[in-house]
Amino acid sequence: MADGATADASRANRRAIDVTCALHRGPRNFANLVVEKQGGEIVFDVHVAGACVIILEESAATTLFEALRIWLGR
Repeated sequence: MADGATADASRANRRAIDVTCALHRGPRNFANLVVEKQGGEIVFDVHVAGACVIILEESAATTLFEALRIWLGR
């Protein structure tokens, strides 16, 4: 696992989401994205490989949450 990604996160703090990878052009919803809460950070592990881990601090995660809420009309 890459820095920031953990193999021992509890089920309550981790979600696997079916996504589509534009780079690898596989079938729709074929790739996996693991999203994990670690303290005050949200960690995105693309392809569940630890190769490209995106870490959002609390303020960035809140900004993303608000954008998704608006875009999804919630």
